[in-house]
Amino acid sequence: MRKRTLITWLQFTAVWLLFHWYAGSFNHLSDAPRGVHQGAQCDRASIALNYYHNNLNFLYPEVHENRCKDGIVSCELPLSNYLAAVLYTTFGFNEKWFRLITFLFVSIGMFALFGLFRLYVKPITAYVLVFLLNASPILLFYTTNFLPDATALGLVLAAWYLFFKQAVPHAYEPAFKSNKTAVLFAIILGLAIATKTTCGIQLLCMAGVLLLSFIKGLKIELLNKKRMAFSLLGALVIPALWQLWARHLGNLHNSEFFMMHVPLLNTMEEVKEAWQVYLGNWPSETFARPLHYFAISLLLLPLFLYKYIPKQLWWLNLLNTLGTLAFMALMIKQFMYHDYYILCLLPLVVLNWLAIASAVTKLASKFWWVKVAAFIALLWALKIQVHYGRQNMTDRYTPGNYWEQSQQNTAQYARFKKQLHNMGINRSQCVLVGYDGAPNNVLYLLDLQGRRINSDFSDEQVKDAIDKIQARYVISTDSSFTACVRPLFKEMIEVAAEGELKAFKVADVSTR
Repeated sequence: MRKRTLITWLQFTAVWLLFHWYAGSFNHLSDAPRGVHQGAQCDRASIALNYYHNNLNFLYPEVHENRCKDGIVSCELPLSNYLAAVLYTTFGFNEKWFRLITFLFVSIGMFALFGLFRLYVKPITAYVLVFLLNASPILLFYTTNFLPDATALGLVLAAWYLFFKQAVPHAYEPAFKSNKTAVLFAIILGLAIATKTTCGIQLLCMAGVLLLSFIKGLKIELLNKKRMAFSLLGALVIPALWQLWARHLGNLHNSEFFMMHVPLLNTMEEVKEAWQVYLGNWPSETFARPLHYFAISLLLLPLFLYKYIPKQLWWLNLLNTLGTLAFMALMIKQFMYHDYYILCLLPLVVLNWLAIASAVTKLASKFWWVKVAAFIALLWALKIQVHYGRQNMTDRYTPGNYWEQSQQNTAQYARFKKQLHNMGINRSQCVLVGYDGAPNNVLYLLDLQGRRINSDFSDEQVKDAIDKIQARYVISTDSSFTACVRPLFKEMIEVAAEGELKAFKVADVSTR
């Protein structure tokens, strides 16, 4: 058994690495700091770099915008950030280690997903389904980046595999009966939820089917119900403990960087606008056109196949679909401009495909042509998805392209950072940065600490920031920012420049 598992793992790893080489993922593992495209990525990368600077104190995640006090923040469990910092400490700071950590978590999840598909389809079909999902433009891009969503997805897919192997009966695959497996399942699912709260949908789905299984008329067959109940309760321990600690950090330090509440919309007009923005941008980034129309249509198909799908799988699919839709309706404001929010909802399509596959495998031999047609359709979908995913991967790293959303020229910032650090302008000084559309873009890329100013700040906000932090240096990314703050200091002396990036030494605030 172990030998067969090892051979399967080696085969999958070879195919998996070949796929990502072809997709272009490995082109962006090195040459730091490439690929820091949004403020959210810089925020997470900032936590890892501060762990590295601050002796790996896990309980105190910190960002660069510390406002010259402390940058400790309330956030979801920074698992991948911390592991990246451990590698920074071992091998020296290089963003490729963070990217590799994320890639590793996604790889583990996809290997587990391959095993999950293998419970219902042949290996070649399982490979096609795995890569059909992973060639999703959004997932392909974030597989080698810094956001916790990709890490959480890898963990939750591993948890689903262990759930099926423990609780869902199968014709020829023996169930896992070890208590160690139950504990491992609880830990993995708990880490997934703590890393990204969205994964709680999966626990609710599992718990929901477990409860429904006690209704005899539904004919839901589950194994090891008592042990599974304890495992699901155990999976709540890590998220609950971290949530309590995060709230403590938020109350005592700074909770502004990472949203720890539900951003509700106030009017139907806002709800309508949010859905229009989401539907106009992100479905085709999850599955290439026209595949996302087919993916949505498939969500309805199990409703018509109730008699042919095992009842536990049918209800898992239904509960997950309803839970996902409810979550999107509640959080649609966040889905407007955050493409990566969909990552932790991808188990929706996984369970949907499993349900449909379980029905297709029960077709009588005279309907062999249906299976052949379905497999050909999968190959066609994979071809479209891989082509578009590979092209989108290139687009997201091509300056000037619509999908390349970097707010900074990272190569230019690397040169400016070296210049500043050679002059002794480093983390030990307090700096004022402007303009920056996100809290940690400029500060992280230059590895400085201080306060950022955005272009939409009012005059009072700018003055208040200057009064409170008493900066020694001003870093300007825009001449209009320089003109805005110059009158607020007694003097500003330019000490370094790299294109439009300029550093000024300023008089002490008290002398203005």
